[in-house]
This record gives sequence, C-alpha cells and structure tokens, in this order.
Amino acid sequence: MYKVGLSLIAALLATVVAARLAFEATVNTASEPVNQPWAQGTMQFVTWNHEKWSAWIRDDAFEQLPQNTDKWNRHTNASLAFIDWEGRAWQAKIDGDDFLLAHRGDWAGATERAVAIRYRDWQGKNKLRTTVQLRR
Repeated sequence: MYKVGLSLIAALLATVVAARLAFEATVNTASEPVNQPWAQGTMQFVTWNHEKWSAWIRDDAFEQLPQNTDKWNRHTNASLAFIDWEGRAWQAKIDGDDFLLAHRGDWAGATERAVAIRYRDWQGKNKLRTTVQLRR
C-alpha cells in the first residue's frame, strides 16, 4: 500500500512538472513575463523614434498617450508604430479582432495579419497584447 501511495504522488508531481515545462516552453521569450494580467488594458511601448508611449483601443482606434508630454500630445489614431521583439519597426491597424501589420508602415507592400502585437515595452522587455486585452 505504501508503494502505491508513493507511486501516485510521484505520478502527480511528474504530471505537474511536465505541464509547467510545456507551458514555459510555449511562452518563454527570454524576458519574462510576456503578459502580466494586471497590466492588460493598455500597452507601454517604444516607437520607431525610441519615444515611450502608452496605448489602448477605444472605438476601433488606438488612443495614444506619450510619456514625454512636453514634446508630444495625446491623440487617437487608426495606426500604431512600434518596435517588435527583434527590434524591427512595424505599424499596426485594427482589423476586427486581429491586427493588420505593415513592416515600416509600408501599406502598399506585403502586410501580415496577427492575433497579437509582439512589442518591446519601456524597459525593453518583450510583451504581447491582443485586441481583446487592449479594448476599453
């Protein structure tokens, strides 16, 4: 009976550890954490010119608030310019529940459809947000 109990406990622990490892393997971006549930509803991102902004979605547009209010003003825009995880410049537009992305804002060129924006935050950490997380 003792061996059966130990076997069950070992199997349970192995299942929990395996599930945790599988989770970490699918979300690890080398700059933990990607998503912070308490910070959703907004995104703090870095633009192409390395300025720091916050944004969220209201009425299918990006409301954008600069960190540097002496130089920039709060505004609403159909698109958002950001730096991705690899340091590349992208522009995003809202397309239903997804994003439409154009590298360097070249809307005449190839575009990509994405469920989430993969961006760098003010500290340079990799973050991920969906339209559902950003809508207010």
